[in-house]
Amino acid sequence: MNYFIQDLNVFYATIYGGIVIGILFDINRSLKNNFKFIRKLSFIFDILFWLIITAIIFIVVNTVSKFQLRYYHFVALVVGFVLYYNTISKFILKFNNMVINFIKSLIKKIILTLVAILENLYYVIVYTIHFLFDIIFYIPNIIFTIKKNTSRRPLVKKKMKKGV
Repeated sequence: MNYFIQDLNVFYATIYGGIVIGILFDINRSLKNNFKFIRKLSFIFDILFWLIITAIIFIVVNTVSKFQLRYYHFVALVVGFVLYYNTISKFILKFNNMVINFIKSLIKKIILTLVAILENLYYVIVYTIHFLFDIIFYIPNIIFTIKKNTSRRPLVKKKMKKGV
């Protein structure tokens, strides 16, 4: 009887591993639904997902039964995944999509704000440089022209002959 209870505890612990796999599956699905580049690189992300799942399975099996692999470990993993998928998967998927959309909109607003700041900074810098060039080149030119015009000799009026 003691072995049965021990195996039952191992079964339940492995069900939790299946639930963790389901949560990671929903995270993977929500990332693929929200990002085009992940969809395009789906093969790489699928391999990464399965490597993570394999590591989780090994960790769960090692933690609950010191690598004494039994057939009911696989059954419990599937049962945990199916329980998760049929009960709260929809809510977790909606929550993941909401979090991802919030983060995307937040990043978009931050980038647009930075672009607006940099654009304004660009105009400040360009107009400042333009003003400095005006000071350096245009104002001395005006002063030189004024000096040149004021230093001219006055026009001499020619006397007209009377009675030609």
